[in-house]
Amino acid sequence: MQVAVICVSVLALLVFLLGLLISMLRGKTGIIYHGGSLDDPTSPLTKAVRALSNTAEFAPILAVMFLYLGTTDPAGWVCWAIIIATVSRVLMVVGFLVAGTLDKISPFKAVGAMGTYFSGIALAVAMIQSVI
Repeated sequence: MQVAVICVSVLALLVFLLGLLISMLRGKTGIIYHGGSLDDPTSPLTKAVRALSNTAEFAPILAVMFLYLGTTDPAGWVCWAIIIATVSRVLMVVGFLVAGTLDKISPFKAVGAMGTYFSGIALAVAMIQSVI
């Protein structure tokens, strides 16, 4: 259960730290309501907003999966899948924030996306296995 809780904590930190970053960038740029201002794929604000949006799409379901599986005395591979999913989400955020432009796929985002998909599918299978 410790691995699951630590990994959920990392996902939560990503959400809240990205929210703080966006607030700071809005203060710095004076852009409160984005309107069409988030069309620039090189803008730090655009990158941060996309990183938060992408994280918010995956973090809730991953957190539920992590915590549920953490209560089932999971196999070692399940713990590794939880860790891989968490590292993959961190890589996605890094990929969004350090990319020169969002018009191109960064290696961080590519690895993070694939890690998220494969580990997420594996965790979903583990959940099904836990009840059959």
